[in-house]
Amino acid sequence: MKKWFIILRAYSWPASIVPVALGSVTAWRHGAFSPLNFTLTLTAALLVHSAANLANTYFDFRKGVDRKETADDRGLVDGLISPASMLKLSLGLFAAGGALGLLLILKNRVPALLWIGAGGFALAWFYTATGFAYKYRALGEAGIFLTFGPGIVCGTALIQTGAFVPEALWASVPAGLLIVAILHANNMRDIRSDLESEFTTLAAALGGDKATKFYYALIFIPYLFPLTFTSVRPAVFCALSIPLAVKLKGMAAKGDFSALVPQTAKLVAVYGLLLTAGLYFA
Repeated sequence: MKKWFIILRAYSWPASIVPVALGSVTAWRHGAFSPLNFTLTLTAALLVHSAANLANTYFDFRKGVDRKETADDRGLVDGLISPASMLKLSLGLFAAGGALGLLLILKNRVPALLWIGAGGFALAWFYTATGFAYKYRALGEAGIFLTFGPGIVCGTALIQTGAFVPEALWASVPAGLLIVAILHANNMRDIRSDLESEFTTLAAALGGDKATKFYYALIFIPYLFPLTFTSVRPAVFCALSIPLAVKLKGMAAKGDFSALVPQTAKLVAVYGLLLTAGLYFA
């Protein structure tokens, strides 16, 4: 089991769980919630997220970005799975996630979800695939924000309600920023290896000091958003996670990037579930 958690990068799964939870609670606040839709949506999100992780690992390995001496993504460099098997598994998970997405579209009669899903699939695949690989054109943060922020949160609310929910879009912004922080922490860790491979991420383009300050913004700006809801409860609930954010700031300042990546995913989980609870009790 531990082997598969490493291969699938399970530490990053809060980036799918939190947006589905937020989309569901905003839908519930607008009078619509189906446990079956929630289960299907969460399963589809985790399948596609895991598929994207595998594709990212596969293409980074093929391009020489991930090397045994430096990579924290150990699935291929440690031989836990072969490249061919990883690619096949990635495509299989994409197919399974797509099938569930089509089921949700037909079951709930929400054709607009097709375009959201197609955009999400494209952003997941072309993150590191093909010659474009937008991650290495300093566009990774933008793609991840759109996918895991507005894409999943608003898509989830659409599945539950059958309509666009403005509150879901607003709630998606702080979640999206924190999820981007996971990626940015990873890219700060990999600045040297990415530059050696002649790829440019946003972290590499900014440089160490500015990249670290950008990380600070990503983890602290989300605390402003709960203040804008009609109830004080979301802000009070989210405030409980501030000590963890402060701890992460210290880790980033020290350059402890390997530990920072999974710990940032932990902040996504804690903050996201607290925001979900705050909106529920509001």
